[in-house]
Amino acid sequence: MRSVEVVIPVYNPDKRLYILLKRLLRQKLKPVKIHIMLTLTSEYDELSLLKGLAEEGIRSERISVTTVEKNLFDHGLTRKAGAYETRSDLCLFMTQDAVPYDNMLIMNMAAEFDNNLVAVCYARQMPYKKASVREKFARSFNYPDEPMIKDKAMLDTGSIRTIFCSDVCAMYDMAVFKKLGGFVETDFNEDMLYAYQAVINGYVISYCPGARVFHSHNLSFKEQFKRNKEIARSQNEHFDVFGSLNSENEGMLYVKKGLKYVLKNGNLLDAVKFIADCGFRFLGFKVGKLTTRKCGRKF
Repeated sequence: MRSVEVVIPVYNPDKRLYILLKRLLRQKLKPVKIHIMLTLTSEYDELSLLKGLAEEGIRSERISVTTVEKNLFDHGLTRKAGAYETRSDLCLFMTQDAVPYDNMLIMNMAAEFDNNLVAVCYARQMPYKKASVREKFARSFNYPDEPMIKDKAMLDTGSIRTIFCSDVCAMYDMAVFKKLGGFVETDFNEDMLYAYQAVINGYVISYCPGARVFHSHNLSFKEQFKRNKEIARSQNEHFDVFGSLNSENEGMLYVKKGLKYVLKNGNLLDAVKFIADCGFRFLGFKVGKLTTRKCGRKF
C-alpha cells in the first residue's frame, strides 16, 4: 500500500476539526503526516490551535502546522503549497468540517490508485444528523451509492459531472499532481479545474462511495445565493474549461429529483423551502454569470 499524507486548510475551526484529527490518527492505514495549513485571524491563531489540541488530548508527531496570513490565503495555491510539503505517494485533502465515517477512509481511497490511470479519487459525503431534508437530498444527488470512473470519453459528451470532484475529501497521486502542475490560483473550484487537466491528459477521476465522510451545510437562502454566484463567477473566469460543459441539464435534473425526494421524505413546507432554495441557487448562478467577464487562463 502506498504512503499517504493529509493536508487540511484551517480557518476559525469548531470542534469538528479535533474530531477529524482524532479519527485520522485512528485510521487502519495511518497517514505519515497531517499538515495543517492554518490561516491566522484575530480569533484563532497557532496558540489557539495548540491549546485546542492539548485540551482534546491530541498529541502526535504526525501533526505539523504551517501558518498562512489571511490576505495570502488562496484555495488553490494554499493547498498546492501544502501538497508540496508532503513526501508521500498520495496526498489527501480534507476540510476542517469533514469527519471520517470509519477507520477505513484512507485505505479505501488509497486502493483506488491500484489503477495507475487514477489521478484523483474523491469520497462520498454523508449528511450530518441535523441536516435539513433538502441538504440530505443534495448529498445523495452529488454522492450516490454507485462507484464511478470518469474519463475523456465522458468529458466529450459535455457533461460537467465528468470533472466534478470535491477537496472536502479527495486524494491525489502526487507524481501526477506535480507532472500536471498542481492547482491553479483560484478562489473556487481548484478541484474541478485540476480534474479537467487530468482528464484531458489521459488520466481518470475515481469516485469511491466506500470511502465516506460526514459533511453537510444548512445554508440560508442568502448564503446559497452567494455560493452559487461564486460558482458561476469561477466558471466564467475559467471559461476555457467550463464553456463547453453543460451545467443547466444537471440543474434541471437536481430540481426534478429533489422535489420527489423532499415530498417523500419531508412535508409540504420542506417542498416549499426546496423550491425556494433552487430559486436562490438559480438567481445566484445567473448573477454570477452576468457580472463576470468570460476569460480563459492557461494552466
